[in-house]
Amino acid sequence: MSVCGAQREQGADPFCASSLMRGCRRVKQHLQLRRFESWAVTALGAKRPMRLRWILSAAVTAVLLLPAAASADAVPNPVVWGPIQGGIRGFPANASTYPLSGPGYDYTENEYFFSGTATDLSNGESAPYVTRMLVRMPRDPTKFNGIMLVDWPNVTDQEDFEFTWWAPAHTYLMQQGYGYAMISAQQVGVNHLKAWDPERYALLLQPGDSYAQDIFAQGIQALRDPQDNATSSLYPTRVDPTGGIHVKYVVAGGVSQSASELATFINDGYNRGEVDAYDIERDLGVTYTNFSTFIFSMDEETSFTSQPAAPRQPDNSHFVVWEEAGASHEPISWWEYRLATQEKQGEIPPGSPDPVNAACSVNRAPINYRDDAMLYWTRKYLTTGAEPPSAPRIERTSSTDYTPVRDANGLVVGGLRDSFIQVPVALNTSQGCPFWGTYTPWTAAKIDTLYPTHADYVNKVIAWDKYELSKGWLLPQDRDSDVAAAEAFTAPW
Repeated sequence: MSVCGAQREQGADPFCASSLMRGCRRVKQHLQLRRFESWAVTALGAKRPMRLRWILSAAVTAVLLLPAAASADAVPNPVVWGPIQGGIRGFPANASTYPLSGPGYDYTENEYFFSGTATDLSNGESAPYVTRMLVRMPRDPTKFNGIMLVDWPNVTDQEDFEFTWWAPAHTYLMQQGYGYAMISAQQVGVNHLKAWDPERYALLLQPGDSYAQDIFAQGIQALRDPQDNATSSLYPTRVDPTGGIHVKYVVAGGVSQSASELATFINDGYNRGEVDAYDIERDLGVTYTNFSTFIFSMDEETSFTSQPAAPRQPDNSHFVVWEEAGASHEPISWWEYRLATQEKQGEIPPGSPDPVNAACSVNRAPINYRDDAMLYWTRKYLTTGAEPPSAPRIERTSSTDYTPVRDANGLVVGGLRDSFIQVPVALNTSQGCPFWGTYTPWTAAKIDTLYPTHADYVNKVIAWDKYELSKGWLLPQDRDSDVAAAEAFTAPW
């Protein structure tokens, strides 16, 4: 007898008589494919090991007792449980590769599972799901600045990667007291989790990416209004994944592939009040049609293929685009984070050669400066209403030829220009290798023709950074870091 059938006979579950019956069957079919009865795991909170078949059976019951499906008017709160422990690996996927404590910050990192019924708003179809979120919060609640950053991870490589803020801006993020969460919304990411640690992630179920938008929305709702998180017979205690810290604002973010998913989230009405702003990077040239919520977009000088890209939409009062001169689709900081994550997770051997960087010499644009400024201005917009400053766009050959204009050194003209492109000592470009672009150091002789002395070079960096600081494109701490790097660069002199 099916679980739905049993509950229907007992008269205990009204959902089994509704459209959720389809979801019941899907869960049953999903579980029938997996007969891991020969090994045991320790259930969360259990006093002794329990065979996985019983845990999975309980999971079905939990799914059936979840809140009703979402509608266009409201986002339901899911059932949340955790922190999650154990598993074959003993730690969560995407556990931070960066220290969580340092000068001026001390953070916790916890993983939670959440489950509910997700709806595809395009057709009204719904299905049950179980997925996870990874949450990082200030250990001292008084350090929290009120803003929760929620990342839709990029799954281009068939697993979750946190590109939006964590890789480039983790230090600034933690020093400024932001909360951070990553939600595994897409099926390929969940499938990777289940393969990577089949014990820890056995319960996860993602019914298809047509439901990913609403899964993401419900995860945000669980963070934003945890006092309304649902409970079930299996998880009767309401769980707050923030650890009791009140969230005032939510900023959703994504990069490249996940940026395009967020564009669907934005345009198709999945934000029903749970998101206050978006930080989106490398959006693949999508067109936004809904500007009811502020969108801050950060893009490379061309496109991920290194080919010319059409101009992005013009700025408006709820939409600002910064195009980063000299930056590729995936500069070195993102690439190194990816490798570090895969090494930590045992997916590549420690100390493995880096074939991409060896072949391409990956672009070295300091995108952390831009991400820090993006966070600063998003916070300022939310708390004061002040709009981020507009920035020059990349110059293109003509209105019909989108090829970027380049100077005699191959550097792009126009755009938002940090000192590495305005006061250059090397070529950084999106050209060369698709995704990663190219970094080519210049000879000492070439640098010497541009800057006769080290002092001349440093003074030009200082002057340009002062200008960027006055325009709001660069933060003081990043100006200091940039000047220190210029002072340390003495090779030609």
